[in-house]
Amino acid sequence: MTRGMTALYLLLTVGVGVAIVAGIINIQWVHGDEWRERAKKREADLRTDPARRGNIYSSDGKILATTVTECDLYLDLYNAPVTDEHGHPTYDRLGRPVETGPITDTNFNLSLDTLCQMLHDAFPSRTVEYYRNRLATERAKEKPRRCFLVERGVPYSVWLQIRRLPGWERGVVKQVDGQSVVRQVRAHIYGNMAENTIGFRNRRESNSYTGLEGAYDSILRGQDGLFNCRRLTKGIWLPDEQHSRKEVPQRTDEDRIDTIVLQGRIDGRSIISSIDTRYQDIAESELRKALRLYGGVAGCAILMEMETGYILACANLAVDTAAHDFLEVRDRNVAVSDVIEPGSTFKTVALMAMLTDPETKIDTAAEYAAWHKDYGGKGGAVQDDHAVRDSAGKIRTSLNVREIIEQSSNVGMADMGMVLYGNRRDRLRSRMLEIFPYDKLNPDVIAPQSRSYIHEDMRPNSNFTRLCFGYSTRVSPLQILTFYNAVGAGGRMVKPIFCKGYMDGDRLVENKPVVLNQSICTRSQALMMRTMLEKVVERGTGSNIKNNTYGIAGKTGTAYHSYANVRRYNASFAGFFPSENPRYTCYVLLEDVPSFGRQAAVVFKAISDCVVAVDKKLSEGAVKSAWPQLEEDSVMAQQRPVVERGDQSDMRRLYRTLKQPYRSADSTARWVVYRDATDSTPAQYYPYEPREGSIPNCYGMTAKDAVELLNSMGYRARVNGYGKVATQQPKAGTAAKQGTRVELTLRSGQ
Repeated sequence: MTRGMTALYLLLTVGVGVAIVAGIINIQWVHGDEWRERAKKREADLRTDPARRGNIYSSDGKILATTVTECDLYLDLYNAPVTDEHGHPTYDRLGRPVETGPITDTNFNLSLDTLCQMLHDAFPSRTVEYYRNRLATERAKEKPRRCFLVERGVPYSVWLQIRRLPGWERGVVKQVDGQSVVRQVRAHIYGNMAENTIGFRNRRESNSYTGLEGAYDSILRGQDGLFNCRRLTKGIWLPDEQHSRKEVPQRTDEDRIDTIVLQGRIDGRSIISSIDTRYQDIAESELRKALRLYGGVAGCAILMEMETGYILACANLAVDTAAHDFLEVRDRNVAVSDVIEPGSTFKTVALMAMLTDPETKIDTAAEYAAWHKDYGGKGGAVQDDHAVRDSAGKIRTSLNVREIIEQSSNVGMADMGMVLYGNRRDRLRSRMLEIFPYDKLNPDVIAPQSRSYIHEDMRPNSNFTRLCFGYSTRVSPLQILTFYNAVGAGGRMVKPIFCKGYMDGDRLVENKPVVLNQSICTRSQALMMRTMLEKVVERGTGSNIKNNTYGIAGKTGTAYHSYANVRRYNASFAGFFPSENPRYTCYVLLEDVPSFGRQAAVVFKAISDCVVAVDKKLSEGAVKSAWPQLEEDSVMAQQRPVVERGDQSDMRRLYRTLKQPYRSADSTARWVVYRDATDSTPAQYYPYEPREGSIPNCYGMTAKDAVELLNSMGYRARVNGYGKVATQQPKAGTAAKQGTRVELTLRSGQ
């Protein structure tokens, strides 16, 4: 019996072994290709490597917008005691009840205060007690939620700290409805500052943006990487040929196979906006102060560099009812989107149209207000059976052209229009269309643009005379700014530009100025208008901002409208400075205020004072114009070096690329510094040998060379801005130990 059982066992063992071997042979050789293909499909996964969106910098080297990681904090607060077969709670060996929830009561109570303090630090508007009450109330319920939303937009670092609290790892929810709670978002580093100019994401699930984000999306976005991953083990995937560009077939449905391209990720490039945070800060603070004081509903303040058209500041404030303050409100770009009747700032446009009309001769000393009488007891001039009045109902009967602008006389402008164009009204309208940028400016920011227009009906009615002093037309603040900028520039009209360019590696690809109209007037006509606008500030309606430091040429504007029989105004001021050598143009608008253009002029003056105090080029320009250009005989002296200090091999390569001669006192030196020519030595590069134990001089270096030099000497570098090193802290020559951090500030053009 025993031998029979043994034989049977051996027979079964041999049979099983033969079956296994046969199966292996069948899988490996007979159906091997089929099963390998199945395994390949199962073990391979097509993954996307999202590109990082480029940063947006200010023109003074600060980051305005960047990509950060934030999370929605959800907690699994479920907790219940473990019971035995009789329904009684069970206890561990220390006498504590055994619980089934991801966060035990002990761990919850131990770390609750720490968690609430973290959230309060991240969101100061909400108190520690607020979070404690919410969490404790939910936890105390009979069935606490397993996916309880505590806060949205929690910084990633805070979210990680919460996960690391004792016993909280399993209680922090990682996915909701199959979507990760962690996401990449755009952060505005300076909060509400210039947010409409920088731009918003239209919706959380949308990939479209407003502002600069939208206009330069193709540059900022970059290109996502696409690659195959293979599973190494459960939960661990390794990229397969991630960086090689390769076309592979991909089945999209049962009937079609498309070709996809596997490629590495290409991060977005950064752009340099024209916004200067120093000017933007003063523009927003002064505009907000004025709107609070005069009770407006919205306003804007725009600063433009005259020669290039770069917008250095663009404040767009409107009432935020939730915050009870004036803020940059989403989708309310006042400067670009609002169209208004400009009021008296448009008198400059009407007068310039008359001055540049070859069919019209204007004597600026002639008096044009001549037909005045009391019309129905209201006091005013009769034009087309319509009463035209000046401010406060005053009747002025002896104003020449210069005084009409200086005193901002509606009657005078209406009289000029009737005397010069009464029988050919469409001629004046067509001249305005020629010199004023009525066509859409299409600035390089995405914002809703309403249609500006000039009234087409010039028949005998009020439209024609009203057009002469700023009504019967609607234009945007940016269009008015562009016109005044052209007047200050001697007739050359340039397009407003909000972005200086984008970074291509370490090189700035600049946006060149765009000339819209080479000459809207002659230089003599522009000078004549500039003189009249200077008189407005010296002794006219803008005399409240007169100063003895620098000249301002500008025009006040007041356009009235009524709501529920209550008269309200759009107060504005447009002009340029310093008037003796114009470099900047500014426009300020206060919408729906019970005041006049003089109040807007105060905001203009605060901005211009800031610019004059900060911009050293104003004084430098006067010096340069007073001295003849010096002649230098050295090619390298005529062309200042692109980089004054750095790695010599890089210098040679740079000069060779520029096809310029390169001179060096020592061709073997690693680091060199440029020195001007003297009586005995030519302009060339000389060896630079940093001393051990002291901070090296990085001024004029590129970021790459400065970081490499500091690291080679044992120091740590921190870089801010772009361009070349302008300042460093600690200063060069300071004694310092290895490991000391050196702050480097870079600026373009250094």
